[in-house]
Order: sequence, then structure tokens, then C-alpha cells
Amino acid sequence: MPQSPVDRCDAIVIGAGIIGAAVALELSRAGRSVLVVDAGAAPGMGSTGASSAIIRVHYSKRDSVIAARDCYYDWLSWSDYLQFEDPIGMIRFIHTGALVLDGADTQRREFTEVFDSIGVTYHELNADAIAERFPALDPTVFGPPRLPEDDGFWRPGTEPLGGFYYEDAGYVDDPQLAAHNLCSAAAEHGARFLFRQQVTQIMARRNRVVGVRLASGAEVLAPVVVNAAGPASDQLNVLAGATKDMSVRSRPLRTETHEVPAPAGFEIGAAGTFVTDLDLGFAFRPHGSRRLHISSIEPECDPLDWVTDPWSFDPAATEQFYYRQTLRAARRMPSLRVPNRPVGIGALYDVTPDWTPIFDRSSLDGFYLACGTSGNAFKLAPMAGRALLAIITGTETGLNHDDEPTRLKATRVDGEIDLAKFSRLRPLDQTSPTNVIG
Repeated sequence: MPQSPVDRCDAIVIGAGIIGAAVALELSRAGRSVLVVDAGAAPGMGSTGASSAIIRVHYSKRDSVIAARDCYYDWLSWSDYLQFEDPIGMIRFIHTGALVLDGADTQRREFTEVFDSIGVTYHELNADAIAERFPALDPTVFGPPRLPEDDGFWRPGTEPLGGFYYEDAGYVDDPQLAAHNLCSAAAEHGARFLFRQQVTQIMARRNRVVGVRLASGAEVLAPVVVNAAGPASDQLNVLAGATKDMSVRSRPLRTETHEVPAPAGFEIGAAGTFVTDLDLGFAFRPHGSRRLHISSIEPECDPLDWVTDPWSFDPAATEQFYYRQTLRAARRMPSLRVPNRPVGIGALYDVTPDWTPIFDRSSLDGFYLACGTSGNAFKLAPMAGRALLAIITGTETGLNHDDEPTRLKATRVDGEIDLAKFSRLRPLDQTSPTNVIG
């Protein structure tokens, strides 16, 4: 990656994770000179590299489903989307399909009604059908979600559990490489990169951004700055003085993912699939042929580990989080064996109260927001790039995105995405208990 210092450009993107990299690609494709600044040593070394990299389309909101399904086809044909082949290698999309198990507080109709409205094919399954198709799973109601130290966690399940399954889902085998692929494609269009550099000041004059100052003391001038700094994004918004009108802000949340040996019969290509378990409050998928990857969906019963300083947190897996997640998996998968030593990683989400990203302009002219991705927006990266380009271009031509939010036409499916749903000014919807809604 080119890393030559640049003192002037058309646009600065702060953050070389999956979202910032996608924004950089779209801006550079549009003919702008782009500089990407990141505190890490290479693309995707922060939250992106620790992502579960799930590509799914089940959301309860129509615009989110259209956006995710549109991006699903970008991930399926990654080279076509990039129009580039990275010499160090390209990511692989691993198809798994997705099974969504019913939850007491989140009914399947919240998803299937949206699927019906835009033509996503799915199959509703009763407990017998789940047991036949996915024999490693016990399709019994154990919820609602509880912590293992709660006596109710261990009560025998008696009621059969249903759900629905659809094909349009999987995961990316190397999320950090995905960010590198995007950055390499952007570099082909002239984008430049500064790594191991932290932004310490958003420079502005008369309520218009004019550039950034780096920790090294260097200044980079540009009329457009995009905040895609992940868990550090709210700090940058404060630095820019851009938070006063925001009804939705984000803050860093520490979470963990874990891996254990997969039980027999739950492999990719056999009876393994990506599972969102709303009944027990977690998610899991096969990882290769022999591993099980487990992640949280932050049910209401789980304590949340909010982090004050996004530059200082413990990336090691903890026993408490590990056993919470793996014991849930053992309830759902009776043949699962839980190793005594935690295997996993801690990372930060950039979380909004409604678990929905912010793709928007800000009250500071020229300063744009691609943040609040809440641990569930990896899959939306291609749309995020297109959305920010549309908002920036529209604002520069005199459109008022606040009063008349941009509607982004999907590129791979029929439909439009109302970007008001991703506005910093949107009314908060906190009725959804987990981060799979959005």
C-alpha cells in the first residue's frame, strides 16, 4: 500500500477498516483524490479483523433488508464488485445459509413480513423439520435468554422450537483481507494511505471542515472528511464539534467471539449453517470443517462492557464470557464438548442505541459520518461506500439531505434504500432487544 504523506487532497477518510475502505473505493472511483488515515499498521487491523464477517439479510426493517441483500450479491461476486484482483489474494465467500430460531421477545414475523414484501425466499420450519435438517441441534425452547448462573438457565425444555431458514447467507473467510482488497482496489484509482497515524484535530473554518491534523504534527487539507473510525468515531465527532444536533450517537462496547471444536454433523456442506438463536441469545456458525465460531447478539440479560477509552482494552478472551456463550451452545447442541481453556478474542463494537449504523452528513459542513456500525454492519460495507458518495455528491450540489434524505437505488436488486433510516437525526427505536434487528 502507498503510504507517502500527502498535504492536500479532495477527501480524507479516517479509518481503513471495512467501512472506511469501501468509502475510499467509491470516492476514488468517482475521480477524487483520496487519503485514508488509520492508526493501525495495515487495513482492517482493528474491529474489522476481529469480525465474525457474517453476510446475512435478516433484519426487521425493510431498508436494512434491501441494503443487505444488495450487498450479498457484491460479496458473492467480489471480483466483479471490486473490478480488481488483489495480488496478495482475494477473500472467499463461504455459503452456509441461515437458520433463525424463534425467540420469546422477537417473533419470526418481524423478519418474514419484510422478506415477503421484497421477495426473499425462505422456509418456515417446525421442530421436527429442524431436527431432520440439522440433527446436531436440539429444537427445544430453553429461553428466554438467561445467564448460566440463573437457575432458570438449566430448566428442562419442554416446548418445541420453530424458526425459518433461507439460502442467502454465509461468511467471509478473512475479514482483514476483505479490507485489504478494498484498499488495494482504491489504490488502483489513486487513493493513498497513511498508517500508524492518529488524527488529533478536525480543522474547520466558519463551520466548514478544511482538513485534519495528525499526532505527528502534520496537516492534511481537504474539503471533505469522512469519519469511519469505528470505536473511536464518537471521539472524533466530539473533536469536530459535530454532536450537538445528533439524536443518535455511538460508543465503544467490548465483546468477544469464541471457537470450539464443532460437534459431528455440523460442518459446511453437510448439516452446518449460520444460526441466530433468539431463544438462547447468541449466534454461531461452522468455521471451516472442524470448528464452531460463536458470537453474541447481546440479549437483554447480558451485562454490557462499555469502554471509555477505545485505544485501551483487553483483547484476551475471558472465562466468564467464554462459558456464557459456550454453555448456551451446549444447550442447543447436546453433543458439543466445551474445552476448559477459553479460545477466542475480545474486540470493540461501535454501538448506537438502536444497533443501526449512521451513514450521514454532520452539522459541520464537509464532515461526514460512517460510524455506529454496532457489530452487524460488516456485510453492508459496499452499500456504505455508495451511500456516502451519494450523500457527499448531493450535498455538494445543493441538496439538503437533512430535510429531504437521499434515496439510494440498489445496484443488484430492485428497490431503493431510504438513507433517513441511517440518519444521525432519526428518532430512536430501542424496542429491539438484540443487535440482529436494525
